[in-house]
Amino acid sequence: VFHQTTYQSIKQTIQRINEEIMREREEEIRNIHKGMHTVNEIYKDLAHLVDNQQEGVDQIENQMENAKDNTASGLKHIEKANEASSSQCVIS
Repeated sequence: VFHQTTYQSIKQTIQRINEEIMREREEEIRNIHKGMHTVNEIYKDLAHLVDNQQEGVDQIENQMENAKDNTASGLKHIEKANEASSSQCVIS
């Protein structure tokens, strides 16, 4: 009877320990899931920020291209004005 009682007690203790281990594992799995969800949200936010910044970069690139074109056009005007003023210059 003593061995039977001791065996039952040990069996119940092992069962309680196993149940506690399972509860801890489930809690850790939930924490990992929450962490993965958080990382996913961070990646979504980062992608949104990159998209927003890309619009700004594209605008800057367009403005730089326009500035280059305007500079080239301005240089041509200056060269024409210089040629015109040189040909109109009369030495007396």
